[in-house]
Amino acid sequence: MRAHTRQTHWNRQTHRNRPTHRRGRAALPLGLATAVLAVAGSTVGLAASATVALPNVELIVNGRFDSYPWIWDCEPTTSRSTIPHEHYTTGRPTADSYAGCTQKVRVQPDSAYTLTASVRGPYAFVGVSGAGTAPTAAWSDERDWNDLTVRVTTGPGTTELTVYFHGWYEQGPYDVRGVSFVGPGVPPSPCGEPGSASPTASGPATPSPTASCWRTYLP
Repeated sequence: MRAHTRQTHWNRQTHRNRPTHRRGRAALPLGLATAVLAVAGSTVGLAASATVALPNVELIVNGRFDSYPWIWDCEPTTSRSTIPHEHYTTGRPTADSYAGCTQKVRVQPDSAYTLTASVRGPYAFVGVSGAGTAPTAAWSDERDWNDLTVRVTTGPGTTELTVYFHGWYEQGPYDVRGVSFVGPGVPPSPCGEPGSASPTASGPATPSPTASCWRTYLP
């Protein structure tokens, strides 16, 4: 009987030494909880701002053909107007040349852009081409100045496009002025992208464009 009593006493003692409850998760003080929520909200805001689309800007350099460096890469069968305050480019197509000019522009993937230009003369074309984007163009054969518009949407991997204008083989001369290409992006350097092609026969010989330079405007 005594043994039984001692065993019972030992069990009671052991029971008293055991924890009587589990440690619960401590609640955050109200001020700290508010701060945590604020940080989480700011993190979401940063993530959202990182995906905000770039503003629409002009991506063509010297679209009015009124300054140097020329930037445009043109065939020898093109020339600029020499009439003061009349700035445009003239193309004279031949059997071997449709007298065209091109300019490369930096673009954003999956984005919409608009190309506009004023042209006159038979079979004047303006358009856009590039990897991952369907070639798109417009043309006119009117004698008087008229406006052409081309809209293009870039593909998921497109970062560069080529803007161009030209005439057609063995047709009459054409003129183009006021070329504009607008859409989301970063404004280009005043002298074009570093390392891009030097101006061609459309203008006088000049050094290759650099990251820092200035433009010379024509009267």
